[in-house]
Amino acid sequence: MASIATSAPSARAMLRASALTSRRASSSSSSRARVVSGPRSSPTRRGATAASASAAGDAGAAPESFEGELIANNAASLNGKLRTLVVGVADERGDELLNHRQRTSGTLFKHARWIDAFELPGQYVTITDVDSGKAISKPISVSPYRARSTAPNSDVSVVELLLDTGSDDGDENFFAAAQPPMRLRVSAVKGCGFENPLFPEYCLKSAIERGHAIVCVAGGPRGMGPLRSVIEWPPVSSHAGKNPVTLLYLHAGDSQSAAYVSEWDSWREGGTKVVTSYDDFDAGLFAVRQAIAGGGGGGGNFDRVVGADPKKTTVLMAGLSGDEASALLQIFSTNKKVPKEQILVMPDFALKKKNT
Repeated sequence: MASIATSAPSARAMLRASALTSRRASSSSSSRARVVSGPRSSPTRRGATAASASAAGDAGAAPESFEGELIANNAASLNGKLRTLVVGVADERGDELLNHRQRTSGTLFKHARWIDAFELPGQYVTITDVDSGKAISKPISVSPYRARSTAPNSDVSVVELLLDTGSDDGDENFFAAAQPPMRLRVSAVKGCGFENPLFPEYCLKSAIERGHAIVCVAGGPRGMGPLRSVIEWPPVSSHAGKNPVTLLYLHAGDSQSAAYVSEWDSWREGGTKVVTSYDDFDAGLFAVRQAIAGGGGGGGNFDRVVGADPKKTTVLMAGLSGDEASALLQIFSTNKKVPKEQILVMPDFALKKKNT
């Protein structure tokens, strides 16, 4: 599966990114001024961020939306049912290359960049088709920093989004079928990533700092999009060499329709245990219990899923219904004594009513 996150961009994709950069460079300063300005989202508390940005004025705030273009629409499953949208976002980099100093006077300066707002997996963006006005909000499925590393000196950042052609959302189906060229508006990066809404101090970053075992539970493609971003986030990749990291992929469909099958082996080689369940949720619960007990295979560096001390375990859940989340809470918190405050979700994406 071709993916900018894991391989060099195709020549055609690079030409599209170059064209986006050229359009950006040819825009006058007055055209940039027409972009509506607002506070940048941050994975710190959103209300506090907005208030501080408002108090500081618009000078350091990022635009609410950026010019974008669809670079590629790649298969994310073997049968092509799931798609990875690769979107280029106009994002100035010239000041960084000059160490944020004016070329002539040496005065320090810094433009707000789109990519600066990405800090944690689980954050999301809204993309809008310029021509039709259709829009969709989706979690980012790989760190934009990793995607950008394929063209580090470009004035284009890259974001990948996982979409399902069989979704019950008409706008998602529209974008899942889209092909380049397509002009887009891309929002600033939004959201706090994975957290416990009642205990915001608990997050993925704090789990890594505390040396926790990390358990990711994905319910279908809706869960795999943001959790792929977790597995491929460099701090988690490094963490997997020293502590248990597990991906439990429930409602995976089958080997042809499951998301990112071609990447599972590399995740396992990197130290992550990958356990899949293709059947209904009851079968998925059995797979979870079996994995916790030390069975079920899945590779990775560690046999165990929950840490030797359950208090040093953090669980991330995405794409699950309320009933499913409750059943998993029973397993991890009630049975295995993982503290409830260390079970994290994405507050910006409510628990869905059913699996799709």
